[in-house]
Amino acid sequence: MIRLKYSLFSRYPDIDEKSEIRKKLLVIAMPAIAENLLQMLLGIADTAFLGYYDWRVMTGVSTANQIMFLFRVVMIAIATGAMVFASNATGARNKKLVNSVVWHAIYLSIVFGIVMTVFSFLSEDILRLFFPGAEEDILVAGGEYLSMVLLGSVGMSTMIVLGFVMRGSGDSKAPMISVLVANILNVFLDYVFIYGKLGFSEMGARGAGLGTMISRFVGAAVICILLFRSKKVAFFAKPVKVSLKILKGVFTVGLPAAAETLSFSVGVLVFANILFMAGPEAYAGHRIGISVESLSFMPAMGMSVAITALVGMYNGSGQIRRSIGSLRQGWVILMYYSFIIGGAMFLFPELFIRIFTNEVEIIEMAKLPVRIIGLFQVVQSTEFSLKGALRGFGDTKYPMFASAIAMWCIRIPVGFVMVRYFNMGLIGAWIGMMGDMILRMLVNVIRFRSGRWEGIAQRVRGSVASE
Repeated sequence: MIRLKYSLFSRYPDIDEKSEIRKKLLVIAMPAIAENLLQMLLGIADTAFLGYYDWRVMTGVSTANQIMFLFRVVMIAIATGAMVFASNATGARNKKLVNSVVWHAIYLSIVFGIVMTVFSFLSEDILRLFFPGAEEDILVAGGEYLSMVLLGSVGMSTMIVLGFVMRGSGDSKAPMISVLVANILNVFLDYVFIYGKLGFSEMGARGAGLGTMISRFVGAAVICILLFRSKKVAFFAKPVKVSLKILKGVFTVGLPAAAETLSFSVGVLVFANILFMAGPEAYAGHRIGISVESLSFMPAMGMSVAITALVGMYNGSGQIRRSIGSLRQGWVILMYYSFIIGGAMFLFPELFIRIFTNEVEIIEMAKLPVRIIGLFQVVQSTEFSLKGALRGFGDTKYPMFASAIAMWCIRIPVGFVMVRYFNMGLIGAWIGMMGDMILRMLVNVIRFRSGRWEGIAQRVRGSVASE
């Protein structure tokens, strides 16, 4: 039987300390939340412009974005591992290690970005491999978009990895600024390239991809400039030698997070093919529902990142009570948010759906999924809070197992049975999706309460102190 040591509901003994932690969380979280919302808008801009341009082209771009999740797997490994070590090293006041971690993150993001660029020449073939049931015009549009976005892989990987590392070191404003610049540019370029304005020819899906590619390169340049100017990140202009020890440390923590992302991304692709069985309209309704969901979970992700950063800093300095306090205060903040945004989604689903499309059939199909999303905000926010804390302690394997089990034992089989044998279409698939969310939350709750992450946290703390 599992012995439960910790609780999310325990009263924090020191009121002043609680207030200090909440303030620090918000200082890190608000720019991170703004950044995640802006990052989400980078994709939503493409979806919204294309939704009004042609919903079938929008569907093709959505399939391409699911492939991009697969390519993000290695980026997540680099970013998560580097962030955890940067936050713990910052807490331990080990500036030399922080600088070295940042340089290794730069090296890895550039190398991986170059490798990703090669796949731009195989874009349509990749989509045909993963979406054999998709219609031809959807695949062509998706291939045009994917080829452009992959050409900007170096910019994308640099933005993501450096953003994680800087947040882990306590500077969440710089990543936000870089994403803000990229988003403003992307919205303008989407309008120009998709519809053919200011003398440019109409490019549709290819134009959306071109705008995204250019904006990510600009965003990468901005975050590099801000990194050199940052007063919170211990970074020096002289490059460091490659250290196998640091690479091993980054990937030891980061690979489980990458495996979690890979498992989830492949599962989402399989899930998408299940939805294609219900017809392209059902899939379009699903993508609208997911886009609306992103409006809610991006703030949750921002707070999760803030929890990871603050938990890591306090763990690095040996202040475990404050690490736990950071989780609890972050969770409480997200609960307030969940009730507000969840209620709005449940009561006014069409208000959110019309951001992405004006097709009456798609709007009606997406209403129930959006209401379900509203009801599940508390579940989603709890899971994000706990996963953020476990990552801050360096415990990335357990969330990986939780995500894999929930995806492959609940979402996929339940969704398939509901669609294929009960003819429940989009709603049947979403029943499996909600079961996935509940299981992930429960498994992470048990892991946190058991305290079995303590040994991992101690090892990470020792590694940043002795490096």
